[in-house]
Amino acid sequence: KYKYQIILIIIGIVWISFLNELMQIKHQNNICNDCDNYRESASYLYNNFKTHYFRPIGMAIITGVPYIFGASDATIYEFSLIINIIAWLGSSLFLFNFLKRQLSINKALLWTLLFYSILSFVFINFQLLTESIFTFLMITVFYFLEKYYTKKSFHFLSLAICILLFAMLIKPSVKFFAIIIFIYFSKTILKNHRNKSILFIYLSLSLIAFQYLKMKNDYGNYTLSYIDSVTYYNYLGSKAFYYKTNDTLKQNTNKRSKFLAKFSYPEQRNIANKDLLNQISNNKINLIKAYISDLSENTKTPNGSIETSKNLNNKNYYYNLKKWLSIISKYQNRFFTIIGFILAIYYLLKSYKLEFLYSLISFYILYTITISGVSCSQGDRFHIVFFPFVIILMAKFYNEKNWILFSK
Repeated sequence: KYKYQIILIIIGIVWISFLNELMQIKHQNNICNDCDNYRESASYLYNNFKTHYFRPIGMAIITGVPYIFGASDATIYEFSLIINIIAWLGSSLFLFNFLKRQLSINKALLWTLLFYSILSFVFINFQLLTESIFTFLMITVFYFLEKYYTKKSFHFLSLAICILLFAMLIKPSVKFFAIIIFIYFSKTILKNHRNKSILFIYLSLSLIAFQYLKMKNDYGNYTLSYIDSVTYYNYLGSKAFYYKTNDTLKQNTNKRSKFLAKFSYPEQRNIANKDLLNQISNNKINLIKAYISDLSENTKTPNGSIETSKNLNNKNYYYNLKKWLSIISKYQNRFFTIIGFILAIYYLLKSYKLEFLYSLISFYILYTITISGVSCSQGDRFHIVFFPFVIILMAKFYNEKNWILFSK
């Protein structure tokens, strides 16, 4: 019964083990600033019962479990690798189950293998970052939405909304998408307020309420995170500012970020908000130019982990292989982003009356691309979270055109 799922898991484990051995990924010990932020967030929650100023409790709840047993910080990184790989394999299984509803099982398997080919997911599994877990959550959201539209059972809608709301506590950037989807289904949710399955939604809403109340208590504002304001100020806002002064943004010498760091987090938010309003009024052209530049950079850059990897075992092939993997990663980003953008617009316009699920998938892709313009200098991290959904739209497009071809 589960032959193909077992095959997928085996292929995934062999593939990631093979690349790990070739590129010595596990031994790179390349702990980025964001990685340490997530480790710090888990420590705050489990050791101090405190929220983190940038990272909501979702990721901390998952990756900080070893702290319950007195584990060291190093163990958190080891544990996150296990969780990321499970999430990555889980994403492939849910993707496969989604695809086999519109394709033959053999073709669904082949399209799912395309997901494994995305190099950035393999490399990012080895870092304490949200992308693998978040992608898994978003695939389960749309998997349960598909179940809801097929079976007309509120149980599946409740699960989908529950996971989507929880995803806000993993990646705050999905907040507005989650709010829009919640509002869209609010009438159905209200109709089913006596249904036992609504407890799933209440659970996520309770965690979000806890996040807001605890942030108020710990830092002074009812907020999900301060990351949005700081990201704008240090990236998009800074790039626009430096365009105005005919200079180039370099994060290691960004005077604005050093200036902002002097203030408390509520003050940082106020400074960033005032800066945004000021730039809209007085530096609009450069702000738009900076936004377009960010979108371009996030679309064409390769995975950062490949770029920074080192030849620890002095293998002769290493740097040539690294070069080619970086090139492949770069063009995978460009391919999936551009194709995703085109297909998302196509299905957003085509499916909103007939197959609304694909309009929601398209909206998610376009939403993610749009908000990615607020930041930069992160390789392809902003975009890879929607690549599995591009595969879904590609497979649907292939299936439709294939059916039309053979029907003639």
